[in-house]
Amino acid sequence: MMSINNQQKELLFDYCLGITSEEESSKAQELIFSNEQAAKFVTSIKASLSPLESITPEECPDELAEGTLWRIKQTLRTSRVGLNELLKAEQKPKQGLWHNIFGRLATAAVFVIVGSALITGGKVASNYAHQKYWQTQCGSQMAGLFNGLSNYRNDNNGQIPTLASAPGDPWWKVTYQGPENVSNTRRMWVLVKNGYVKPTDFMCPATKPSCSFSCNAKEYNDFPNRNLVTYSFRIGCPKAGLEKMGRQVIIADVSPIFANVSSSEKALNINICEALLKQNSPNHGGRGQNVLFCDGSVVFVKGRTVDVSLDDIYTIQNTQTYRGVELPASEADAFLAP
Repeated sequence: MMSINNQQKELLFDYCLGITSEEESSKAQELIFSNEQAAKFVTSIKASLSPLESITPEECPDELAEGTLWRIKQTLRTSRVGLNELLKAEQKPKQGLWHNIFGRLATAAVFVIVGSALITGGKVASNYAHQKYWQTQCGSQMAGLFNGLSNYRNDNNGQIPTLASAPGDPWWKVTYQGPENVSNTRRMWVLVKNGYVKPTDFMCPATKPSCSFSCNAKEYNDFPNRNLVTYSFRIGCPKAGLEKMGRQVIIADVSPIFANVSSSEKALNINICEALLKQNSPNHGGRGQNVLFCDGSVVFVKGRTVDVSLDDIYTIQNTQTYRGVELPASEADAFLAP
């Protein structure tokens, strides 16, 4: 019988809790069908969790659920008690090892939290699993955008898409189809027009699109519908190219400040209040945002700063009023819009 390693065990453990992505679930199912030990391992996990079927799932704070599950897996990795032994002992009366490892209070928390994350009757019983899934899908899509951007650069002497503009030109008129370059999204549309990415690649999977797109992208100068673009892009990227930027942000989930801005408005005049400074992107229910760096890495952050500089990626330093013509104070001042 072929044995399974710790990484595979962790995958199967996550699969039983219902917190794997679609790709990870497929890998887990393939492993279960092809490996007898994997199948027995999953059976043991489900048997140990079977008492949770009688528990009514309740909403649990993200931080508590995520932190507890992380601690469970860390304990399984570092404890001298193997996971197989742990599962066997849990199925024997009065010999549970969960008590020895976590204590009674932690055990209760584990059962409540894990119970809220189980998949029951083919449907996710907790928002937690949904959130983790869509965060992963969104991150993968951003990585795909970076691949498209890299392919464009390879075909254009290392240059990223740029469009001519003058100081004072607006950057907020998303969907504007006139000849003037008055939208920060227009240069991203260049990737679509030239076939490097699909137009729907700019819609965060966590959002529910209210439109479809089936026409010729070359007929448009910018995104034809505001619902097709739910990401925000860096304004004022250095002309030297991405390799000169270090590890700086270039794309993130749509800015909470400009999420509803479109070219139908006659003018832009947004004042930043204290509440708006604390809001995350609406794409993931305000829980945080995926951020794509110029080195191709993607990270989900629960705040609007991504490094020790504490620079807010959605605002310009020392700027409270936005009329859609402002530019970052420096290359170190990341500003993603609209």
